[in-house]
Amino acid sequence: MSTKLISGTSLQLIRRYDHRSESHRAQLLDDDGPAYVRVFVRVLRDIFKEDTVEYVLALIDEMLEGNPKRARLFHDKTLADEDTYEPFLS
Repeated sequence: MSTKLISGTSLQLIRRYDHRSESHRAQLLDDDGPAYVRVFVRVLRDIFKEDTVEYVLALIDEMLEGNPKRARLFHDKTLADEDTYEPFLS
């Protein structure tokens, strides 16, 4: 098991999302939700640092608490080539 680095693009998306108001985050998810979910899932799959994993899980929890219908973002067809649930089951 080897840890990978977060790509520049993923880091940009996380920084754009991080420490924003709930309304700003909601707008980002409305505009490009699948991209954010892909980044979150990729971090959970590739990064093994406990603090990072806990932080991303907290972001996902806040995202779903804000609007449970956002769970549909995890079923987006662009995630079809990845096992979306694998990071949660490992």
